Amino acid sequence: MLVKILKENIKKILFKFSNLGSPRYSYNLDPSQLAEIVNSLNKVDELDGNICEIGVARGMTTRFICEHLKDLKIKPKYYCIDTFSSFVKEDIDHEIKQRNKSKSELIGFSYNNYDKWKKNFLNFPEVLPIQADIKNFDFNKIAPIKFAILDVDLYLPTLSSLERIKNHMSKGGILMVDDIKKNNSWDGASQAFYEIVKKYSLNYRLVGKKCGIIQF
Repeated sequence: MLVKILKENIKKILFKFSNLGSPRYSYNLDPSQLAEIVNSLNKVDELDGNICEIGVARGMTTRFICEHLKDLKIKPKYYCIDTFSSFVKEDIDHEIKQRNKSKSELIGFSYNNYDKWKKNFLNFPEVLPIQADIKNFDFNKIAPIKFAILDVDLYLPTLSSLERIKNHMSKGGILMVDDIKKNNSWDGASQAFYEIVKKYSLNYRLVGKKCGIIQF
């Protein structure tokens, strides 16, 4: 009892005199994208297939999805694919040489670590992390896919993923692509997205400020 009272008093002090208690938005995705994830997972719940997330960073979106999977009737396998060591050199070189980006714009995610990430999700057996360059990944290994999030930022991995994953989506499956926004550091994803939907005449819609949705 005394310990609990002491903790509450400490919380009062910290909340009043520091920023430790201030609310924070911890996601890189817009609220509309998070809502779209929930709605999409509900739509595809009874479809045959797995779900996957390509480009996972710390795993904040992964954790969000894990919480929602608890409410679904069917518990799909959840494949999480990433290099777990930042961007691949050839992809960065392409952005610099072909898309006029600067190297300083493209620094990020080098903090990630496959073993630590995997350990963080040990309590979620449905989560199956895969360390790979997505350009070389065989989607046959995880097909069919009923829901996927693609968030790899750069042109080459986005283009390669879209070219190949579309052939492994379940009928009625939903693919969400992040960073569909022009004139920013990550607009390689946007360029690749529009090239693919035009090339294959794919129906798509935009959600929020930077999300593209393709339903198969």
